[in-house]
Amino acid sequence: MIGALATLITGGLEAYKQHGKNKANALKRRDEIENEQHNAKIKRLQSGDEKSANLDMVSIKERGLKDEFIMLVVFIPLILSFIPDYAVYVSEGFIALQAVPDYYWYIVAAVVIDTFGFRSMVRYLLEFFSFKFKGT
Repeated sequence: MIGALATLITGGLEAYKQHGKNKANALKRRDEIENEQHNAKIKRLQSGDEKSANLDMVSIKERGLKDEFIMLVVFIPLILSFIPDYAVYVSEGFIALQAVPDYYWYIVAAVVIDTFGFRSMVRYLLEFFSFKFKGT
């Protein structure tokens, strides 16, 4: 009777120890999986940054008249606002621009980003703010 009771107790202790080992192994596997997912995410981000930088370099090498045109469009209203005879027209133009739909401004921003080769900067900003809003 005592032998059976001792066997029961030792068997229970062994089962408890094995349960603890199984839990520890599960935690270790989960940590390894999270670590691999983190490493894969870093590799994807680095690869995307390299691709964005390469596209930016191509855009910079192929600059042409469209760059000068965009620069004129951006800076002419600024310059004209300092000339008294034209300041009124600039003001009226900006009032008219308030009626332009938001989706059009997104298209304009995309054209400027593409033209000036700001892809990698925009990618960085998007990732920065997405992590900030996620709370990480």
